[in-house]
Amino acid sequence: MDGVGNGTDRTNGTNRTESGKNRQVGRMNSERLVWCFPAVCVGCAFAALICALLFSIFAGGREWNAVADVGQGEVLVPEEHLLMYLLPEDARSESNQAEEVYWLNHVWVSARYPTSVGPTYGAAYGRRRWSLMANAPAKIGFPEFQVGEESYVRFGWYLSPKAYENGSDGAAFRIWCATEPAESGVCVFQATAEVYSNVPPEEIRREKVSLPVQAGEKVRLIFETAPGETDRADFCYWEMPSIGWKTKVTQKPNIGPNAILFTLDTLRADRLSCYGYPRETSPVIDHLAKNGLLFTDAYSQSTTTVPSHLSIMTSKYLKEFNIYNQTSNPLPGSFLTVAECFRGAGYSTGAFLSVNFMKDAWTGLGQGFRTFREGAKAAIDGEYAVSAATRWLAENHGRRFFLWIHLYDCHVPYDPPHPYQDRFVDLAGAYPPVLERSVFPHRDDQDFARLNQDYYSDRYDGAVSYADAQVGKIVTLLGDLGVAQNTLIVIAADHGECLGEHGIHCDHVSVYEQNAHVPIIFYWPGHVPEGKRITQLCENIDIAPTMLDLAGMDIPASWSGRSLVPLLNGREIGREQVVTEHADHMAIAYRTKEWTYLYQPSANKENQKILAEGWNVGTVGSWLARAREEELYNRLEDRPESDELSGLHSEVIGEMKGLSWDWIEVCNRPWQSGLIVQEERVDPERASQLDGLGYTKHF
Repeated sequence: MDGVGNGTDRTNGTNRTESGKNRQVGRMNSERLVWCFPAVCVGCAFAALICALLFSIFAGGREWNAVADVGQGEVLVPEEHLLMYLLPEDARSESNQAEEVYWLNHVWVSARYPTSVGPTYGAAYGRRRWSLMANAPAKIGFPEFQVGEESYVRFGWYLSPKAYENGSDGAAFRIWCATEPAESGVCVFQATAEVYSNVPPEEIRREKVSLPVQAGEKVRLIFETAPGETDRADFCYWEMPSIGWKTKVTQKPNIGPNAILFTLDTLRADRLSCYGYPRETSPVIDHLAKNGLLFTDAYSQSTTTVPSHLSIMTSKYLKEFNIYNQTSNPLPGSFLTVAECFRGAGYSTGAFLSVNFMKDAWTGLGQGFRTFREGAKAAIDGEYAVSAATRWLAENHGRRFFLWIHLYDCHVPYDPPHPYQDRFVDLAGAYPPVLERSVFPHRDDQDFARLNQDYYSDRYDGAVSYADAQVGKIVTLLGDLGVAQNTLIVIAADHGECLGEHGIHCDHVSVYEQNAHVPIIFYWPGHVPEGKRITQLCENIDIAPTMLDLAGMDIPASWSGRSLVPLLNGREIGREQVVTEHADHMAIAYRTKEWTYLYQPSANKENQKILAEGWNVGTVGSWLARAREEELYNRLEDRPESDELSGLHSEVIGEMKGLSWDWIEVCNRPWQSGLIVQEERVDPERASQLDGLGYTKHF
C-alpha cells in the first residue's frame, strides 16, 4: 500500500532523488526453507564460518573477529502505522456542500462540514499531538491494510473545550472495521463524550482495541463521529490514530558489523542515571553504558538541532560548512557524510526521524541514506519513528546495515504519552507559582520567566524515560532478529537543555554546560570494553570516525573528528579543548580540562542595537539580560558553571581568548558586517513547522 510514510530513496553519495517503490503494508518474505532442517543448519554454519574468516581478512588484522549471527527461524515483529501519514498536511476540502464525499490523498471523507475535517497539530488538555479533527457528523475511511497477527487500532478521542463553549450536548465516537472496501463493517469501538451544562467536556481518553480479523486479511477502518440530540457542531478529535499488528519475520544470517546511531534531541547528559542522576530515568541506556563504553566529558558542536546533526554526520565544525541555524540552505553535496561511507561499503542505510523540519530537502541530512523518513507535521512521538525503523530492520537485517534514529521527545513541551508524562510528577504536590499546566508556554511569551520550572523539570525527566523506552524496543528487536552480537549501538544527543540555570527556562539558547554537555555511549559486547568510563574531552564530531574505526573502515582524511578507539588502550590522551557554537554567531564556548571560556558578542550592548526587533523577550532575552560578553568558569571546581570568574582571572581570559581566536574571528564577522541572521529565503512551511515547536523567529 502506498503512502504509509514520508520516504525518500537516494542514490549513493549524491543528492539525487530516486523514484523508489513503496512497499506494501504487511508484505511477507516469500522465501521458504525447502531443505531438511539438519542440512540447513550445517550449510548455514559452514557459510557463516567462511564469511567470518573472509571478513576478518578484509578488516585488516583488527583485534577482534566478526561473528556471524545465523538465522534460527521465524519471529514476530511488532509493526504499527500512524494513520495521519496518509493525509496531506493541513488538508481541507474547500467545499461547504453538505454531506459531500471527497478524497484527501488516500483517505475518503463524508462530512456535513467538509472544511472542518483534517489533520491538526494543537494543544488540548495538556497535550500537543497530531489529531484528526472530525467535527460531527463525519466519516473518515482509510485505505486497506493487510494485517498480521494480533492486529489492533490505537487512538485517543475527545471533544475540544470549544464544544462546551458552543453549547454541545456531546457526541458519539465509533470505529468500524470492514474487510471489504465498503463503508459498512463491524463496530469495534463505540463511546459517547458527554457535555453537561455545569462541567467542562471530558479529557482525552486513550484506547487500544483488538480487530476481529485473521492474519493476512485486508482491513479497512472507518472513523465516525455523530452529534448529540441538539445536533450542534461538535468539535470532535481522534488523537494520533494508528493501526498495528505483529508480522512474522524469518531470521537471516548477518555477518556484520552493523551500526545504529540514536540521537536523542535535547538530552542533557546529567539527567541520565548512568551519568550520576539520582532518579532512574534511563534503565535501558544505563544497561548499555554498564556493559559498554561511556564518555564522561563529551560536548556538542552546536546547541541548535540542525547544525548539530550536520556536524555529527559530516564530522565537521560549523565554521567548515557555514550553517548556523535551522533554516539555512541544505548541506552541500561536497561534504562526505558517515551514511555515504557506510553505503559506499555496501551497507543498507536508513534514517527515521521524529520531526518534520529536518527533512532532507531542507537540511541535506539525507545524504547517503537509501531510506530517509522524517516525521509528519511538526513532531511525532518517538514510538512512531521507532515503529517505522522496526519494519525497516525486519526487511534489512540480512545485510550489513547502518541505521539512524532521531527521537525528539526530550524537547519542549515534554509531553510523552501516558504513563511517562507524569512518571516523576508529584500529582498531589504544590508547584509554586500557580500556573496553567494544560498548555506549555510559548518561549516568546513575556511571562515565560515565571514558568513553574520544578513541574516542567519533572516532566522533562518523564520524557527522558520515554525516549529510553524507545531505545529499548530496538535493543530487544536486535536480539529477536539474531543480530545483536554484530551490531554497534551509539547513544548521542545534539545538545542539552537549561532547566532554570542561568535564567534560562526549558530552552537551549546559549552554550553553558547544561546545553553543551551531551552523552556519548558505545555498546558492542565483545568489541568495546564493558563498563569503561573515559574522562578525556571529546566532541560529537568524533562519533562518526569512531563508528567507522570500530567497523574496520577507513576514516576520511577530510574529517575534522578523530576516532576515540585509541583512547581505549591509552595510545592517545584525548583532546586538549572542545568547542561549542550557538546559532547565528550568538556565542561560542571554548573548554579545556580546567576552564570554560564563553565569548558572547550578543551580550554586547552595542551589538544588541542591530538585533532584530523582539530579541529581548522570552528565553533569549532572559539569557542576554544576565550574560556578559566574556565569561569564565573553573571546570574542576564548578562544573555547573554557576560562579563567573572573569573579573578575577584576567590572565586566564587572555590565554583562553588567544587559544580560541580562530573561532572568535568567525563569530565576529556577521556582527562587524551588521548581518547577524544569515541571508536566505525561508520556506513558509518550514518557518511554520519551527514556530509550531516553540522556536522563535529570530534565532
